[in-house]
Amino acid sequence: MNLTSSFLLIILITMSAFSVIFIKYQNRMLNIEISKNEKKLFYLSESYRKLLQKKIEITDSRLQKSSLGKALNMQLPSKERILIMNVER
Repeated sequence: MNLTSSFLLIILITMSAFSVIFIKYQNRMLNIEISKNEKKLFYLSESYRKLLQKKIEITDSRLQKSSLGKALNMQLPSKERILIMNVER
């Protein structure tokens, strides 16, 4: 009886140790994936910001060239006045 319970205890401790190792491995993989996604999000937000800036420059130049834009004195706000906000959930 004593040998059986000792063997069962060794098996349980071994399974527990391997479970901890497996969970730590999964946690590491998830953290790597989160890091990659954050880098991708940063790159995409920077690209979006650059595209918005280009759109503002093109639209502003078109407004300045059009007679309606000149007649109404229409101008887009400068890039210092435009706020791009990141909304985090």
